[in-house]
Amino acid sequence: MTLRSQDIVDFSFEAPDDWHDVELLSDRGSDDWAERLVGSLPAGEAAGELVERLQALQRVLHEEDPTGATRARVYIPVPEAGVLNAFQTFELLQLETDDSPESYLAAVEAESEHSEPGFRILGFRSWRTAHATGELVGFTHLTALADEDAGDALLEQRVVFAIFPVGSAQAFQMVFRSAFVGGFSDMVEETQAIADSLRITLGEFA
Repeated sequence: MTLRSQDIVDFSFEAPDDWHDVELLSDRGSDDWAERLVGSLPAGEAAGELVERLQALQRVLHEEDPTGATRARVYIPVPEAGVLNAFQTFELLQLETDDSPESYLAAVEAESEHSEPGFRILGFRSWRTAHATGELVGFTHLTALADEDAGDALLEQRVVFAIFPVGSAQAFQMVFRSAFVGGFSDMVEETQAIADSLRITLGEFA
């Protein structure tokens, strides 16, 4: 007897107060989100710069997913510095019959040495652990992104978690990205704590 999978209908996870939801450009009324968020923070003289960085983040996220299906949060622990320490995106990944933590891990490891003009992966590391809802696959690496204007490369650390809840028709994927040196004491450990806090609600069988 094969049990049918159920859809994830709700979820929650915990994060420090310095993480803020991003209103995407596809969201109604998001045009002044950056100004509203900065207005609620003690940014001081860095307010203008912080608004510009948040608006740039909105544009980047829109270019990556104009549909708005991928949601995002931004980490601003020191607003008066005028920098974004990191941002997080999260989405549901629909699972096919043969999708599993094993196949997901095999796919990401196959791409671990991928490089192309302007893009290179460095220092790849992966792991697989139990999660309160099922199983978690994680990996981290540095991404070297060419900056043609500066004639140099921008290093961005990425930490990715895919959580596979037992009985779910979807996996829950979180991606954390930071190009700010010193943005975390330990990026993997701090973001793993957020991933570990994920709780989901499955819908009823049709």
